Amino acid sequence: MESLSISDETPSLTTLPADIFYIVLTYLDTAKSVANLAASCKGLHHLITESGWRIFVTSRFSTFKLSEVSSTEEWREHAFSLTSQSRDWDRRAFAVSALKPVVKHRGRGFNHFSPSQSIPSNIIVDAHHQRKGNGAQDVVFWGAGEDIFGLLRHTRGPKASNDEWFSSRGATAGYRSGKDDVTCVSILKDSKYNHGHEDEPQVLVGRASGHLHLLSMGASNFGNTVLNFRTSRKPASESDNEAIRQTEIQSLDVNYKQGTLAAATKHSILTYSLRHDTQAVYKENGEHDLKIVATPHVWADDVLALKDDPQSGAFEFIRSTKFVNGDTLAVGLNKGSNPLQYLKYTPTGVDISHATKASNTHDAGNDYKLRTVRAILPVDTNSVGRGGGNVVLSSWDDGTIRLQDLRTRSSADQIFQDNFDLSTPINALLSRGLERFVAGSAYSPVLKVFDYRWPKGYYHTEALPCGNDEPYPAPRPPTIVTEPSYSDDRATCDYMAGKRCRWHELSRHDYYRPNFNMWLPASASDTSPIYTLASPSDDSPTIFAGLSGMLVEVTPKSSTRPTTRPNFGPAKDLAYVRQVDSVAFIETGSGFVVDDVSQSQRVPPMYRQFFRDLTERDRGHPERAIWRKRHRLDEWLQRCAAWE
Repeated sequence: MESLSISDETPSLTTLPADIFYIVLTYLDTAKSVANLAASCKGLHHLITESGWRIFVTSRFSTFKLSEVSSTEEWREHAFSLTSQSRDWDRRAFAVSALKPVVKHRGRGFNHFSPSQSIPSNIIVDAHHQRKGNGAQDVVFWGAGEDIFGLLRHTRGPKASNDEWFSSRGATAGYRSGKDDVTCVSILKDSKYNHGHEDEPQVLVGRASGHLHLLSMGASNFGNTVLNFRTSRKPASESDNEAIRQTEIQSLDVNYKQGTLAAATKHSILTYSLRHDTQAVYKENGEHDLKIVATPHVWADDVLALKDDPQSGAFEFIRSTKFVNGDTLAVGLNKGSNPLQYLKYTPTGVDISHATKASNTHDAGNDYKLRTVRAILPVDTNSVGRGGGNVVLSSWDDGTIRLQDLRTRSSADQIFQDNFDLSTPINALLSRGLERFVAGSAYSPVLKVFDYRWPKGYYHTEALPCGNDEPYPAPRPPTIVTEPSYSDDRATCDYMAGKRCRWHELSRHDYYRPNFNMWLPASASDTSPIYTLASPSDDSPTIFAGLSGMLVEVTPKSSTRPTTRPNFGPAKDLAYVRQVDSVAFIETGSGFVVDDVSQSQRVPPMYRQFFRDLTERDRGHPERAIWRKRHRLDEWLQRCAAWE
């Protein structure tokens, strides 16, 4: 047996195999550490350029569905973007602007634009990120009354940072205000389901009149209908059953694994195939043999009259639908005895099941009370330890947001609630990875941000200086809770012993990372709810919120994209005017359900943004700069009377 020998060569970083460095990189918890390692020698600079940033991003942000990346430089940019976003979300550092519709006033020799004062329309918005060759775009589409609008924001390529806008007035297509208002939209996320040979984005649009169609978002034919979806082949006289008539499209969703579209009217669920190999498309001439050829259409593959099905129980109308896996559709009902239902599509039909009766105090004694589920959001938990993927987040009319794992018998595995505004229901839900989710109030223009409280891979505080103090300012949650204690009073972290300093340890604690509410801009007389929320991708810095009469864009301050952009449309046909607004925040505690209303007894302090650049003021005072960096809140929210 050959004996082992120890090399006489002096140990060096350059002699370690690349595989060892790949393992080391998974343990580096800040981008600064990765950059410092890359600066140590040419060999490590090359290794980190080629693979290091990718390993850092996928290790620290494993709960995000990352956008497609095509180069090593993009991985470095991704690391900067995601770490900056994480810091800005933790510190409430946002730039907020509102797109408001305008009216044109004609005067002597000039045109004047101002925000519209007419009855505002509800904004129904969706967004999607797409790659096309070397370019990338954020595609945004929204309906405002009977009108539709589109925004193509170039994020990469020769047109980067440019916006292209599109609009189509409903009246020109024969749509009427009110009756034909847009009620739901969904941009197709997979171009293989596009109708025809068009490579441009396409969007599904449902209207209050029952129209359901697929529209083009191409620059030359924006808003053109490429495919209509109809309910039944039967003549109208044979389809008088209210439950199966295609009126008032309430919600729609696409199952991209199966190529199925599900649309809900007030009383029924309609399903259509989007797969070209199974989709039967029909064409008919226009009425009275006009030379105009009618738009192609497809019939529903299945019409489930949920209102007439005894399995579903009593309810007023359907509110929302979402596919939660390959064969199951979650349905939220208004004033139903079983307001959250699951429709499992099988070869023999549809099986209807309900969330198991809850045992929590919110439902105790209310077995016969009709409840409402307003919003549903599937949550992919595969990246979380022991996660199975079939998890659903739903908002209820009592103000709670319930997380349910479909594999368990429990009706809710975790219940979230705004600890300050306990009973206000939620209209819209949006997840940002598995770190936090955003909820839109049903009564006011308030964004409520909740932390899932699952393990995080990245904390921006790890890159900040040590200390034996506590994070500041101390939160003042609505519920009385005991501040966390930390017996080790060490002032610096001991990395060899695996012990953190007092400040770094407490900065990770949930108490110092409370949820928060953000008041979005709205007119003084308007208490618009938030109707819809959308983001182009899981890792996008931008969130769009659809309110009454305006589309609000929320972007982290450190985003590489401009925080202020031009008005929407050229001067000759100005559609929207952009206004940058300051916003206010309050911190709302842990976000877990409050069993006793009397526990919520304090009013948290409100922080309002004051736009200012403190660089010059802090010049020559390094202690101020360090104080601001270690502050829990952004500079625009900080209060320090002694230094102002």
